[in-house]
Amino acid sequence: MTPTPHQRTDRPSTRPRPAGLWRCLVATLALTVSAAGLRAQIPEPPPDKETMPREVIDGEEVYTLGFQKLAAFEYVIYDDASGATPEQIATAKKTDQIPAWVRSYDNQRVALTGYMLPLKVENGLTAKFIMMRDISTCCFGNIPNMNEYLIVTMTTGGVKPVQDVPTVLIGVFKIREIYENGYLTSIFQMDGEKFLGVRP
Repeated sequence: MTPTPHQRTDRPSTRPRPAGLWRCLVATLALTVSAAGLRAQIPEPPPDKETMPREVIDGEEVYTLGFQKLAAFEYVIYDDASGATPEQIATAKKTDQIPAWVRSYDNQRVALTGYMLPLKVENGLTAKFIMMRDISTCCFGNIPNMNEYLIVTMTTGGVKPVQDVPTVLIGVFKIREIYENGYLTSIFQMDGEKFLGVRP
């Protein structure tokens, strides 16, 4: 059973968070919008950007990125909810768990495919939402791993929500470990530029 913030253990869980905590995480993110020992990793060289997949989408050539790549590694959560000690959390913040073949997309313009979950809707439009790996994430009780979703902030204004189908978003992909009130809320973010809607 995943420890609560008041139940410490020596071994932080690698399992997804419980459903209640995931709902709390989504609520925390929405409120934020409204209110304005680590496993050793084998070093690997980042891929040559010339070999990274690119595609012409909506008239421009961008890197293509999906959760089959983003979710293809294990990420261990170290925060107040995982049962980690303050020392483990401090060490985790200094240790890079993101593989080089994912980090190579950091700060790059990409076309991302995923499922939308709005965090805030005003006048029928959302400028802050989650992009998830699949439709079972959250909606049907399956709790996502940290690398199975990302937080999107549209830089060009709100877009009409499109849910329950895969959609495509163009923007700048970012890798940042974001903490809110002691909880790790996201490791991937995106500055959204063009929401293209349903994937062709």
